Amino acid sequence: MRILRVLSAAGVVALLALLVWQVAHRHGPGVAQKVDKGRIVAAPKLDLPRLDLAGRLDLASLRGSVVVVNFWQSSCLPCKQEARTLAATARAWKDRGVVFVGVDALDTKSAARAYLKRYGVDYPNVRDAVATQYPNWGVTGVPETFFVDRHGRVVPPHIAGPATRQDLEDGIKRARESA
Repeated sequence: MRILRVLSAAGVVALLALLVWQVAHRHGPGVAQKVDKGRIVAAPKLDLPRLDLAGRLDLASLRGSVVVVNFWQSSCLPCKQEARTLAATARAWKDRGVVFVGVDALDTKSAARAYLKRYGVDYPNVRDAVATQYPNWGVTGVPETFFVDRHGRVVPPHIAGPATRQDLEDGIKRARESA
């Protein structure tokens, strides 16, 4: 009986991963692919319900600040590996005009909130229940991190996979220097 449950869960996860991949590739190249080629592009609209507080968070409302956008999921092992690094880096830059925003997708609210608490993540986080933002940003998996300059443009680098403190520092500096 337990093996059947595991196989069923694995099947659901595989189908969900296939759906996300298809959605991400159906609309052509997203921001990630353009940024990976060294381009600076307008940040896609991001207006989602918050996980950490009531209400919504609109990326456009953060214009004037450098924003680090991190896509994650509570069951993702690499996300767990980078979570404390992201939280510590967010705290270090908080008073210097840098805002971190986490985008949780394909998760339950309870699992996402437990993750935030467990890893000490206290920067703003939003919930994208069915990964509607993946195609716009070009996200093909989690974790992925993007850097948005003060003008609302995504600048290189785009980090696919767990980000190190140095990766984050370099991306933040690049976004701060963007004219």
